[in-house]
Amino acid sequence: MVATTDIEEVHQAIGEFVVFFQSIEDMYRQIGWFLVDPERVAWPPRQFLKESNRDLIDKVTDLFIELTHRHAFPNGAEKVAQAEELRGLFHALRKFRNRMVHSAYHEVVAEGQIVEIQRSNPQFIVDSDTGEIEYDQEPFDPATIRKEMSHYAQAFFILHSLHKQLIHWHSFSR
Repeated sequence: MVATTDIEEVHQAIGEFVVFFQSIEDMYRQIGWFLVDPERVAWPPRQFLKESNRDLIDKVTDLFIELTHRHAFPNGAEKVAQAEELRGLFHALRKFRNRMVHSAYHEVVAEGQIVEIQRSNPQFIVDSDTGEIEYDQEPFDPATIRKEMSHYAQAFFILHSLHKQLIHWHSFSR
């Protein structure tokens, strides 16, 4: 079987994924900045610039939840549930991102033709039962990344709607 993709297509899909992931990260920063300084008194913001993605998601989600509890918005419970669900989803996406971005991609060539693209993550884990080393390698197709992005597209729209909800809730003390 000859692969229908080449390494350039893999690189393009990885690039598309990185842009998508950075958009999610940026939206978390926008939400966080609005939560800590809705009037933009200290602009440009310095908070959340050096946070790991994990910490960024957790801190911003916690701030959002604290705000909804403090002000008892009519739809606050619904928005808290969405924020918590997004936290779990985007942590899962972060793990996927780490596997994809920290992997190497190689064309497997036989008789002068690309047979498959191989993804290989240099990190390995040790099976706790057997003590055997397990490698994270698999045949790879750019559709894998695009499928993952499409799975999270709706979640990104919900995250964006939480940002818009914050704007509509402002001023929080009214």
